[in-house]
Amino acid sequence: MADQTPRTRGLSFGHVLGARVVVQPSTLVMLVILAFLVSSNGTGVTRRGFTIGLILAALLIVSVFLHEVAHAVAARAFGRDVHEIVLTLWGGHTSFDSRNLTPLVNGVVSLAGPGANVVIAAVLAVTLQVTTPGGTVGAALWWVVWANLLLAAFNALPGIPMDGGRVLEAIVWGVTKDRNRGTIVAAWVGRVIAVGVLVGSVAVPLLRGYTPDLFSVVWGFVIFTVLWPAASAALKASKTLTRIQSLGARSVMVRAVPVPYAATVQEAGELAARAGAVEVVVLADDHAPAGHFPVSLIDAVPQSERQHTYLQSVTMPMPRGAQMSPDLSGREFVEFLNEWWGKTEVWAVVEDGQVIGVVRAQDALKAAQ
Repeated sequence: MADQTPRTRGLSFGHVLGARVVVQPSTLVMLVILAFLVSSNGTGVTRRGFTIGLILAALLIVSVFLHEVAHAVAARAFGRDVHEIVLTLWGGHTSFDSRNLTPLVNGVVSLAGPGANVVIAAVLAVTLQVTTPGGTVGAALWWVVWANLLLAAFNALPGIPMDGGRVLEAIVWGVTKDRNRGTIVAAWVGRVIAVGVLVGSVAVPLLRGYTPDLFSVVWGFVIFTVLWPAASAALKASKTLTRIQSLGARSVMVRAVPVPYAATVQEAGELAARAGAVEVVVLADDHAPAGHFPVSLIDAVPQSERQHTYLQSVTMPMPRGAQMSPDLSGREFVEFLNEWWGKTEVWAVVEDGQVIGVVRAQDALKAAQ
């Protein structure tokens, strides 16, 4: 089967572990910004300083890439296909087959990224201790050690969108058996971290007796604008999924009574009254649902005419196959409705071969809001 995963736009750099490696143009912008920040000092930026800053920024982006490769390795270890490794303005992400995801897979794959940065820092630090290179090379490599530790620490923060947030999500999910609850907890922690970064950029200098510098405040605000929307989006999506999971044919359907197509309006009304139904499902010659009408529509037929009026005059057709089990719920229920959306506004609910109700599109939409 061909891969149906949407391809991320960007510069393609081959494949790693079967995953397409994509570098978005914004990564190059971040490369220049990092080079400028690393090389700037009180006397300005020199050509040599900027060149060194560019090399250090490139090494940091390589560390980010290895971070994402670690996610891919962990996903492959669980037998998951990895689709893409993408480097972006603010880091990167790795997409893999997340069908039938478990807390263990989610947690381990998420933890692999920060873990890789710790390993890189540890191996490089030990190597530097043994070889003791000096000068610019030694200083640059020690910078990479601390950059990887900082990268690991930041990504380990227990809030979405950081990897630590996904680990927290997995822990809550494993304990409660409810992934959405895990996402909600991790998303709220992510919001707290976002606010903490913003407030900290101002409060920490003030507590130390310094005036907050513009760079720190702007950088804190930039981080906030990345973390808060991502956490909020996860929170919104989780709440939507929670509502969807609470939906099902039994919870949304209204009671209906099946009536043969050859019956009269009078007979349909009597059967509906005895069953306490609010909808009538008209059965075809092979007993399959073929149409429907609300019981209230019978009132439009004069009492004197009902005994001689057949159901064709009040029936609205239903496409063949527009029926579901009363046990259909959650994602499967929503996917079923999406498949039929635009083809019909009513579905028959059939249990043990008998029509017991109907699901109306307007009721499903109202329940999902």
